[in-house]
Amino acid sequence: MKFSEWTRCKRKLNDLNSLKRDIVSQFKERDMLDEGIVVMASGGKDSSTAIALARDIGLNIRYLIHFYHRWSWEISKNMVMALSEKYNIPAVFFDITDEILKRTRGAKGSSICRICKNIMKDKTVDFAREKGIKIIMTGDSALEKVSGAVMNYLRERYGEVKYDKMELTPVPQKYSKTKEILFFRPLIRLSYDDVLRLTRYYNIKVEKSHEVGDKIGFWREGCCLQYADENATLNEELFNNLYKYNKLATETARKYGFRASIKLPSKRIMVVPEKEEYLTLIKNALRDIDES
Repeated sequence: MKFSEWTRCKRKLNDLNSLKRDIVSQFKERDMLDEGIVVMASGGKDSSTAIALARDIGLNIRYLIHFYHRWSWEISKNMVMALSEKYNIPAVFFDITDEILKRTRGAKGSSICRICKNIMKDKTVDFAREKGIKIIMTGDSALEKVSGAVMNYLRERYGEVKYDKMELTPVPQKYSKTKEILFFRPLIRLSYDDVLRLTRYYNIKVEKSHEVGDKIGFWREGCCLQYADENATLNEELFNNLYKYNKLATETARKYGFRASIKLPSKRIMVVPEKEEYLTLIKNALRDIDES
């Protein structure tokens, strides 16, 4: 399977077979081909596709680890359970509700995803060390900001960006100081379109929550907390309202075949596609909450 022009030109990666060879080469170079791997599994298409690719290569995935909180969608947890059953990989579930409430106290809405990701990485590293596992896998693709950090690491190590060594690195390096933890990102060189190609290639079926997502056109969905207004002060009441409003919005959107999300506390309605009839459906659905 050939990849898009963007992936071929910007990441020097032509096709799936080349990607597999590069990954195997990186694992062999570090003498880690048989090492155990723990996967940060969100239940979305990226992490699901990464799991399918790693299993196709024959890598040793030991655990799927999934983080949830009081305001998570059940769809995500159900997807991870299905992946666990499909690939016969044990799944471990962590409730991070209390940690989110503690670490977001006084923070602004613009920081919620960064805070939550840091919580998940910290706990995954702790879990990996407890189990004697040295490799953590994520579904990060070329869209993610971490791509820049990976490239900087490669420049420091090799004097240039060696694209065929992007998948297995110690980035972020703060977790590698006392005991080496490597991060494995099998999709890190792939464009959004190529991730979709792989998703179809591996016949991955992901149930959508019908959010708008944090990247319009890329549909990064899975958590209602990302719809806090950027300057809003994060607190439990806001989280409860985000869940309540967005649960109703996504249920309505799923019923009629579009995407919808509500920003709070501004109550700004977002729908995709942007049609007046969809806005009206959401406004009518939310009227019941506002009047109750």
